[in-house]
Amino acid sequence: MNPIKVYVIDDHKLFVEGIYSLLSDEPEIELMGFSLSAKDFLEKADKIKADVYLVDINMPEISGIELTPMLLEKQPDARILALTMYDDFQYVEKMIKSGSHGYILKAANLQELIRAITTVAKGEKFLGSEIQDVVFNKIGSLEALTTPNDELKSLLTGREREILALIAKEYSNPEIAKSLYISERTVETHRKNIFSKTGAKSVIGLIRYAIENHIVSFEKK
Repeated sequence: MNPIKVYVIDDHKLFVEGIYSLLSDEPEIELMGFSLSAKDFLEKADKIKADVYLVDINMPEISGIELTPMLLEKQPDARILALTMYDDFQYVEKMIKSGSHGYILKAANLQELIRAITTVAKGEKFLGSEIQDVVFNKIGSLEALTTPNDELKSLLTGREREILALIAKEYSNPEIAKSLYISERTVETHRKNIFSKTGAKSVIGLIRYAIENHIVSFEKK
């Protein structure tokens, strides 16, 4: 089994060095590098292909919440794990709804961090043990973190909105790929992300969502 490629984005160099020290001896993890700011990462993002990105929330200029959809725009298959000191529900909610696949505190032990990385790498969601308590104390279940709301439209990336508009116009995957000059695989990945973010269960549900959120309109001329 190939090791999980991990990249760290955090503006605290001492913390990054600590993470490297903890994870460097783990055979199932391969450290790909780090960026000390979101801006620095975005400048070289096209050259980085990690399986899991450990992303801090509070960073200068561009926060982890803002960076997450930007990263997914560039790499739809990327898995993002928020690694932060903030245990407030509002941060958990914003980070998850921005597209993060997991949320864990920097105070977590090494075993929990490795479990979070391996879980997210498999495409599953992960909330640290302390964060689970925060969520359940606030809303009683995890459903509210993935339920569509009025703010969700802004969480779709520009490319996702383009693809959603074409889906609503009954374009097939090959037609979308040809129209946007991207591969069919990339289209399929974006479709999966759109379904996940909107909570739609079918193409009809996507079309309804697109109309209700003014992504497309079918007004008569």
